[in-house]
Amino acid sequence: MRTWTNMAWPDDPYRTGQQLYRRPAATLAAFTTWPTVIGGKLVPTTTAIVYLPLHRTRPVTVTGQMLAFGFRAASVTDPAEVPAVAAVADLDLMQARRHAAVLAGYHLADDLAALQRADSATIRRGLSAVAVDWASRSPAAGRAALFDGDLEPPGSVPLGRACRQASISPVRTGIARPEDRHPATLAVERSLAIALLCARHQGRYEWAGTLKTMALMDAFTWDCLPWPDSGGSGAEASLAAAHGQRQ
Repeated sequence: MRTWTNMAWPDDPYRTGQQLYRRPAATLAAFTTWPTVIGGKLVPTTTAIVYLPLHRTRPVTVTGQMLAFGFRAASVTDPAEVPAVAAVADLDLMQARRHAAVLAGYHLADDLAALQRADSATIRRGLSAVAVDWASRSPAAGRAALFDGDLEPPGSVPLGRACRQASISPVRTGIARPEDRHPATLAVERSLAIALLCARHQGRYEWAGTLKTMALMDAFTWDCLPWPDSGGSGAEASLAAAHGQRQ
């Protein structure tokens, strides 16, 4: 398994261990998976979580294409290593559930179920707890507020369309060719789009015109994420309709 991050404390993104007395800064976390078709089935071989800083009293104004965000991605090429990816996702979601102001996803229940099926031999507390919370999505003291872009108004629209309605473009959907971008990069971009969609919907971020996720990725993650693997098997290109439909 390989991981990528732009954070100094990837295992403590909220720096709860660094702030003994002050309350950590409010953060919006967005999580997603990017699956690969293996044996005719979608396998969650890549996960990513993105963190957006929030202001306590007013919306964050994004000017131009300048946006600070943190991320962590994990990816494998061997399906036997998927439990290791599930373990990283488990930690990220456990921390987000307790320390983020908002936890966002898009069809997140499907992502959680896929990770649990792929790692059925181990009980992952983070995955299980978030799955239970997501089923009701009711507010709870000491836990992140939950946002599913597919369930919030207008609801039941593809992620690409929801982003366009929120002046976020473009976000890559459907089939991705491995020579274009690495799955970890695609997963981070998708998480970033989900985070921005949530922030815009809740009035926590504002900007003029259209915010371009691809430009943000190229500007702020070019030195942190992998280049495409030209020697890959091409499995990433076979995501096909099953992945495209849920986006």
